[in-house]
Amino acid sequence: MSPAWYLVALAVFAIGWNGGVWWAGKAWDLVREAPITSANQALQAKGKSIAVFTDVVQADRQIICAMSDVVREAPPQRMDPAPIPLTVEDDGATWTLIAFEHAGRDNVTVACAPKDKQVDNAQYAYATIEGYNTRLWTGNIVSMASIILAFAAGIATYRIRRRQLRAQ
Repeated sequence: MSPAWYLVALAVFAIGWNGGVWWAGKAWDLVREAPITSANQALQAKGKSIAVFTDVVQADRQIICAMSDVVREAPPQRMDPAPIPLTVEDDGATWTLIAFEHAGRDNVTVACAPKDKQVDNAQYAYATIEGYNTRLWTGNIVSMASIILAFAAGIATYRIRRRQLRAQ
């Protein structure tokens, strides 16, 4: 067996990893393209993700967003801060992502406020994103599968070459 098979394993790793990362990264395109609403009404987001945007970036203040279930009387669930800096243009306004929840639920409202409890002149808008988690997981699976396949190809090449060298 030729040592070129090591290069094949490396190519499988590189192509699969880059393809998976590219596909997972495209999940953020779904966030960019989602319709944004500023109406604070109950969101129907079961099986979807929820993105929270603001029109005023307040870098010196920590803004905390929480989801509240309007049907059940459960305490509000704090949302994770935005994992990436992302801005969206919508109706002539620039909106900046400040919070993101991967697993939304039906009948939830989202409220945001500064942690310092001072006056806040920012507006907040929300979007439900369908397919974000599916695209993210597909990209992760492709990346992980390429690692496993490349590792298996490298081990197989090593073992076959070792047997061939012993047989000589």
